[in-house]
Amino acid sequence: MRRYATDVSPLVEEFQQHFRDFAAIEKDIILFSSPFSVDPDDAPEHLQLELIELQCDAEYRSRHQQLPLVNFYRQLDEGRFQEIRTFAKKMLSLFGSTYLCEKTFSVMNITKSCVRTRLSDSHLRDVLRIKTTVLEPELDYILQSRSQYHPSH
Repeated sequence: MRRYATDVSPLVEEFQQHFRDFAAIEKDIILFSSPFSVDPDDAPEHLQLELIELQCDAEYRSRHQQLPLVNFYRQLDEGRFQEIRTFAKKMLSLFGSTYLCEKTFSVMNITKSCVRTRLSDSHLRDVLRIKTTVLEPELDYILQSRSQYHPSH
């Protein structure tokens, strides 16, 4: 158990730093998730004019309520909202990597539960790779490539 404590300690410190980083970008997160409820004066200067234009557009307000955030920012007019689109891309990249990190940590905690305390590091690495990969095996192709494959009658 002590061996894992020394391995986990740097991870805990990294997570604490990560959450401090989130506090530092809290205003950006609010702007990203709710662009129609943010006072443009509170937004970064390079976004203020585009934010005012966005907030005055009833069509975009409606789309924001109807679409997932990713799709909403994707369909914004590139010519009119170039700065906001760039800002959204940066924010989306933060959440994508955060999600993957949280998913991996969660899988590791479940896998290394008290039931599987004897799991080796290499096996844990293999389990994490399988659980966090979104590839689907082509089972029919794999089975057909075997010489003894016989489909059911």
